[in-house]
Amino acid sequence: MKQTNVVKYVERLGIQCDTTYNNESLFFLFIEIDDKSKSLLQSMLKRILNQRIAVLWYETNKGYHIVSPSLIGVQKWLRLVKACQEIYPNPFYLHDVIRITKKKNDGKMIFSENADTKGIYNVSDNLVKIFELKYKCKLPFPKRVKTSITYTKYEDIELE
Repeated sequence: MKQTNVVKYVERLGIQCDTTYNNESLFFLFIEIDDKSKSLLQSMLKRILNQRIAVLWYETNKGYHIVSPSLIGVQKWLRLVKACQEIYPNPFYLHDVIRITKKKNDGKMIFSENADTKGIYNVSDNLVKIFELKYKCKLPFPKRVKTSITYTKYEDIELE
């Protein structure tokens, strides 16, 4: 008899949302949507881009990841996380880590938009480079600065 839905634990690599620049504690915005709805993705992007920050997004195994490499202060980050939870409530995702380890059915393209037309926010060169290497592309974000990046390993459940 063939076994189905065998559960195994796998180690994943992620990036934490906290960073520093010029001795200031700042944050990246990470959003995980476990839904393939294009209208949900569009609603989320609209809300985020209205905040005038740089954004990149890509399809994942179950939905989408949205990442802002803009350096965001804690108060604005908290308001953005709250707004994202209003659009796509997910009590299990705290917006603190985004997976960078590839899964089998992840998309092969990345998309970006810079809504920071006034140049208010710096963008993490280190974070952008991670995605440029992952997707073998060049992302056109201005005001790139060197920042700290904290990697984290975590266990995830995978069904076979």
